[in-house]
Amino acid sequence: MTTTKVKISGKKKVIVDNLTKELLSYPIIGLVKIENINTRVVQAMRSDLRKDAKIIMAKNSFMQKAISAVQKKIPGIENLLKHIQGPCAFLLTKTNPFKLATYMDKNKVPAPAKAGQVAPNDVIILPMNTGMPPGPIISELQAMGLKTRIEGGQIRISEESVVTKEGERVNSSVALLLRRLNIYPFQAGLKFSVALENGEIILGDSLVLDYGVYERNLQWAYSSALNLSVNAGILTKASLPLILSAVYQQALNLSVNAGIHTTKSLPLILAKALQGAHSVASLISSKDSSALSDKVHESLKQTRQVQQKVEVKETKKVQPEEASEPEKEEDLGLGSLFG
Repeated sequence: MTTTKVKISGKKKVIVDNLTKELLSYPIIGLVKIENINTRVVQAMRSDLRKDAKIIMAKNSFMQKAISAVQKKIPGIENLLKHIQGPCAFLLTKTNPFKLATYMDKNKVPAPAKAGQVAPNDVIILPMNTGMPPGPIISELQAMGLKTRIEGGQIRISEESVVTKEGERVNSSVALLLRRLNIYPFQAGLKFSVALENGEIILGDSLVLDYGVYERNLQWAYSSALNLSVNAGILTKASLPLILSAVYQQALNLSVNAGIHTTKSLPLILAKALQGAHSVASLISSKDSSALSDKVHESLKQTRQVQQKVEVKETKKVQPEEASEPEKEEDLGLGSLFG
């Protein structure tokens, strides 16, 4: 099988050579569709992206030749060939393609309506002074469903009206009127058709991210992984403090319930014993109050007072200065109960 080399003129060769140099100068090579995008929009996007990316427009045949010329030096670039269809351009960048694609998606510019174009959203004309004098144009405006009146010798649109619904094609009369009124009802911008990074092809729709959702998903994944590591006893920098805290609490509960005296458990054991003693004393008092000594009655009275104060504090809004001064509790030692 023999191949024939296509000769190209010197001017065309210069164009292809320049494209080749540009492709070799950037780690990320993308294609953007420029169909239905006028020169004004492209220039505006070029100005916005000049620090982060370079947009190069050329004939599809030149773009294909440039890709073929560098495919041995840039792995995977030949996969871009099948995406060069219709009006498109190279978008070359050293910036994260996800960040760049999201930026372009959020920074579209107003675009005019073209006759025959499918409307991506409702085309609405708000009440306004058209600046046009009365004449046959009034009947044309009314035919579009616009309500008009004469004001100051000029035609005024008096009510808001939808002249083209989403999904409908813009007719020539509406497109002409919108231009005369300087109304740009749509948004236009560049969008990755496809991008090549490290030999991998990434489709344009996969490049635009909602970073808010992405961040929430990461937070959920982190929390789930942390819970799993704590419950499974997997030691990590994040899980170790939580695991040690849980183990400490379990050991303390065990020592209190088993009556094992330590410097940490002894106060809790004594408090538990005191609570039990008060319960027994209250039960005895309900049967026969004379069976208890005056000291025991006094201790029970003090306990009830403390409980009442705690209940009041829970239901009452405490001022900051009050909250900073803890209330002194009476001495409710075991000796006072059984003395």
